[in-house]
Amino acid sequence: MTAEAEQLRQDGHPIEKWAVGWMLLSLALWAWFGYRFLLDDDRGRFAPAEGGRALVGILALAVIPTIITAATLVYARVLFRLASRTGQKADEGS
Repeated sequence: MTAEAEQLRQDGHPIEKWAVGWMLLSLALWAWFGYRFLLDDDRGRFAPAEGGRALVGILALAVIPTIITAATLVYARVLFRLASRTGQKADEGS
């Protein structure tokens, strides 16, 4: 494996760890949203929720880390794939 491929692989590992951290945060926020949503379940079908604005805020807070998680996971996978391709090209050239 070339030094460039090894560097790409090493760069991918911290990014992957950040993605796991973002994933844990987003799961916690989704659990909080689910808890609050189920807590408001006793209202009528079309009655406005008492904490409707809070639910929307929690939902927005849950969506943002979910998107960041997806982006960081994709970026880490791209780095790992580039590292493997760079390593394969170096092996073919030898």
